[in-house]
Amino acid sequence: MSPKRKMNHFFPLVVYLFVIAMCLGACSLGANQGPAGEPKRTDEYTQNSERRDLNERVTKRPESFRKNTPDEYTLTATVDVSHESGVDRISYDILVNEARVPMVNVIQSFTLDPIMMNRIDAGELFHSNVSNTYEISLEPDKEPLGLSLGRNYILKSKVEIDSNGIKRFADMYIKISYGPNDQRTEDYFHVQAEPSLRTIEYMKSWEKEK
Repeated sequence: MSPKRKMNHFFPLVVYLFVIAMCLGACSLGANQGPAGEPKRTDEYTQNSERRDLNERVTKRPESFRKNTPDEYTLTATVDVSHESGVDRISYDILVNEARVPMVNVIQSFTLDPIMMNRIDAGELFHSNVSNTYEISLEPDKEPLGLSLGRNYILKSKVEIDSNGIKRFADMYIKISYGPNDQRTEDYFHVQAEPSLRTIEYMKSWEKEK
């Protein structure tokens, strides 16, 4: 076989190997970066560690929660009710925005007053974004401008609930953590979620029916 013919057979093999190498490199890069280039999380926060931390503080160290708003960012909490699929639902949302300092790898978690376990048809009150695979960071005047976290719960029927107990529906215990692994900031807040007009009317109707 002539050298030219050998080269013609060899060239497709080189191209094929090059394509494979590029694909493997892209796959390796994609495994460590999110769709917008976010780095993969390397912290040790887990669903269990966040749940345990918040629950222990709520039951044993409620004084560790701040009631004043943070200086480094804006934190808001809201609560709403709705009637869907034949049941009443109550939904909670928290929003971290207007970051005034760089906030690397923001993790949000919250829970409700423990008494709400008797009012809500759910296995637990805790909720978090700690299961995210990639870091979500906030910086002043840069996208994303904020980070929200929400969950809705099914309310038990009114005949099952003492109206006095539902008065704690707006209490939220929130944990916001951010920063590099060796220098994390952990903020804890006990806030009253801002009820929607629909929620206010719903709670008023509850009192009237009782």
